[in-house]
Amino acid sequence: MTMFAWLLTYLIHSTVLLGLVWLVTRRRRLEPAVSELLWKVALLAGLLTGTIQSRLQVSPPAAVTLPAASLPPAPTVGEPGIVPNGESPVHPTTSTTSRTSTTTTAVPLIAVLFWGVIALASSLYYVARRLILVGRLADRRPVTDGPLAATLAELQRTTGYRGRVHLTMARTISSPVALGLSEICVPELALSELGAEQQRSMLAHELAHLARHDSLWLVGASLIERVFFFQPLNRLARRELETTAEYLSDEWAMRKTGSAVSLAKCLATVAEWIQASPLGVPVAGLAERRSLLVARIARLLDGRLPQRPASRRGWAVLAALGVAATVAAAPRVASPPVPLSVPERGDDVRSPSPEGRGGQGVRTRTERGSGSEDTTVVNALIARLKDENAGVRRAAAQSLGQLGDIRAVPPLIAVLADSDGEVRSAAVDALADLEDPRAIGPIAGLLKDPVTDVKRNALGALSHWEQGVPTAPVVALLDDGDADVRHQAVDLLEHLHARSAGSAVARLIHDPSADVRTAVVQALGNLREQSGIAAITEALGDPNADVRQAALGALNDLRAPIAEATLLNLMKDQNADVRQRAAELAGERSVVAAIPQLRRLIDDPRSDVREAATEALGHLADPAARQALQAALQSPDPKVRRAAAEALGQNR
Repeated sequence: MTMFAWLLTYLIHSTVLLGLVWLVTRRRRLEPAVSELLWKVALLAGLLTGTIQSRLQVSPPAAVTLPAASLPPAPTVGEPGIVPNGESPVHPTTSTTSRTSTTTTAVPLIAVLFWGVIALASSLYYVARRLILVGRLADRRPVTDGPLAATLAELQRTTGYRGRVHLTMARTISSPVALGLSEICVPELALSELGAEQQRSMLAHELAHLARHDSLWLVGASLIERVFFFQPLNRLARRELETTAEYLSDEWAMRKTGSAVSLAKCLATVAEWIQASPLGVPVAGLAERRSLLVARIARLLDGRLPQRPASRRGWAVLAALGVAATVAAAPRVASPPVPLSVPERGDDVRSPSPEGRGGQGVRTRTERGSGSEDTTVVNALIARLKDENAGVRRAAAQSLGQLGDIRAVPPLIAVLADSDGEVRSAAVDALADLEDPRAIGPIAGLLKDPVTDVKRNALGALSHWEQGVPTAPVVALLDDGDADVRHQAVDLLEHLHARSAGSAVARLIHDPSADVRTAVVQALGNLREQSGIAAITEALGDPNADVRQAALGALNDLRAPIAEATLLNLMKDQNADVRQRAAELAGERSVVAAIPQLRRLIDDPRSDVREAATEALGHLADPAARQALQAALQSPDPKVRRAAAEALGQNR
């Protein structure tokens, strides 16, 4: 009955939590980030609150105890049915009581079995649909070069996304999707039908899904929906999570690319390819839910996306209080107390062992078998780390990393001295997955490895730790001959918050690689090291537009001064993104001298620049700015006219 009681408790608690979130999100227009937080908490909290109540023996006022199976009263000598001389007792009521007990126990058991069968069948159906999806994408091929791969690599660098991303292409899909934790699959039409900016927006949207782990959330929500099929609100929660995932990925892509129009055009184009969702299961894709496309496009074009991610701290506190209140006050269904009974013949009765009295239970045969099996597998793989074949050693190291058994840490550390570079790289990756601090020093030793790929893997592995990583060998790699190694070294020093390395990083401001220079500017800005301001200021004149744009952002984050002449010059930059950022800063810093140039930017060829210039004029309390805004009301661009109208109401 315990499982039956827990299922009933879950039904009550999940109904309360999910119902409250539904009421809140319908009565108040919340930002997608807040709505997503509430739905996620409600979806998962229902699984926890009943368990917590049972563990802590919480008895809320509305607690309900299931009826217990009635047992025959214990007879005493002298009552009917007790025969002192060893004769067979006769209990007239025993048969009836037994039938009642059996019936009372059978109903919850049948209900639990029925739930288990339906939940298993529904889950297997979902798994089958996932396998069909895998089959449909079996012909996908990796995209490792070309403009699409270059765009994705550039997005990873500019957005600071550190994970590995595998880009693939398939003929059998009509909408880009994020698969698992590290793959983006795009349709072949994306190459021929989408322009460069639209491709960039498409990849940024899918990269957002990976960064937010939306695939995992959708799989988890789908399984909860199927396992607990008797709670219809789970389906609503899953669909709301799909919706908010798309809205928030749109916001992420817009903030990272700076172009909402390109993403809207991309959505409109992809919508023309889709007749119906071909994949059959919820996935994190650009346009898998066609019904959302119109709302998303309108949201992008109307400028309703927040400029900064929503603060969810207050709502998180309210959600936590709601979960605590549910644990304290929501009804709980409890199973009846188990009556003491004499074990029947054949029952396994164990007396407390010395180990049991010490607080450790005796392991069951199944547990001993499972542990033995795991030990056998781990030991076998550890033995293969010394195999004469390098491919076998590499595969053994990879498998040990995936198993996550810390017993493999010392043997893997020993493999870091292997003669084969690929084996050393595999051992580094495995130790990074295990995240054992004992591996930090040995991995740091490979930063001097003669093989470039090994050094790259070592740098990437060290980013798994926040503390304990020596910075001196990382700083030494800032002079490495490989640009990717220098780039990763800068990223790792930023990750470690190594402010003492700021001057060494600043020396790379003239690095031959534009990607390295961009990383240097971003690192100096995030390290908050004032000594790096001079290097960042120097980067404002860099020949690469990405470096100049990053320098503007870093100086603004550091609240560092920018010469008015420099800012005015950047507002004439050949790159539209640089012009837009310079215009925004001119408004934020109230640079009155920028009004003539801002007025010219209202007629800029780029829509985002025109809008930014108009908004910047709205920040300037000057008659000339007001005149420029009045002139902007006649602009052929509706965004400019709207921004001017809003600014005139504020600029008094």
